[in-house]
Amino acid sequence: MKHRPTRLLRPLAALSIGLTVTCVGAGAQNWTDRPDGLAPVGVKVGGEKESGAWSFSYQYTRTDGSGLLDGRGQVTSEDVFADDYDASPLRMVRETHWINALYGYDETTSLLFTLPWLNNEIRMQSSGGENYDMRTTGMGDLTITGLFGLKHEEDEALHAQLGLSLPTGSRDERGVTPFSGGISEKLPYSLQLSSGTLDLIPGITYVRRLEATSVGIQAQEIVRLTENSDGYQLGNETLLNAWVSRVFKEDLSGSLRLGYHHQESLSGQDADIDASQSPLHDPNSQGGDRVSVWAGINYTQTGGHSFGFELGGPLWQDLNGPQLEHDLSYALGWHYSF
Repeated sequence: MKHRPTRLLRPLAALSIGLTVTCVGAGAQNWTDRPDGLAPVGVKVGGEKESGAWSFSYQYTRTDGSGLLDGRGQVTSEDVFADDYDASPLRMVRETHWINALYGYDETTSLLFTLPWLNNEIRMQSSGGENYDMRTTGMGDLTITGLFGLKHEEDEALHAQLGLSLPTGSRDERGVTPFSGGISEKLPYSLQLSSGTLDLIPGITYVRRLEATSVGIQAQEIVRLTENSDGYQLGNETLLNAWVSRVFKEDLSGSLRLGYHHQESLSGQDADIDASQSPLHDPNSQGGDRVSVWAGINYTQTGGHSFGFELGGPLWQDLNGPQLEHDLSYALGWHYSF
């Protein structure tokens, strides 16, 4: 089966979606009090804090996947077996619980601490027709990010970010499979809970507000600085988000967001992971490009509390396959400032 090279989408086409719902009294609100003062909940880094101020937030994301793509073409489990793999993925569920703390260090600098808790499950089918599950659960990699305000005016804001991901998660997740002889074996790359490397995460975010509408764009890069001690390095990642939000009422806004995710192929190989077992175990079947669209709402309450929800799905996927394609995704979250 041929592995297609990744085609990088840079830059994205401009987001040109308008929400045409009538706004009630939005123009009189302070920017930080408006429900669209926070980015859509699926955007991980939304803005900086005033000096000495804190905010805490929780985000939950879930992505379901089924069906196989090689490049942009659909393939079947029979195609995977014909390519000399012993097993094929059938479907997956990936859940992440994000705990975030943001502190305003001074008037232009904030510090963001992010710790994820991961739940991963993949249903597999062996070439002999046996179905089985692989699961991992645990803490992921801690990220510490500096947010630096470059411009902050009444109607627009621009900030840069520089984050460092520390390999606090496990990279030795194991499980019993039909091929392990009753002994736990090391599970494939995507089920490990850590990159095993120091990762640099630069980025920039720009937000512009109008009377009842706001627009934003964010670009981030995840740069793997080294190869980990298991002999491989996850591919660098590019994440782009562009969104438009519309205030419906003083405490409610809606948003539409376009997202792009590119991940380069994995380099190297873990000697404890058998590349012939399945495409998940094969370092050549990692990474690719995905474009997704999201619709969401933000709701604010007095006392500093706010809530958000987003529902999304793929528009376009080009994967270094065979890999499971993404289906429905959603994100929800809570945010508290004081």
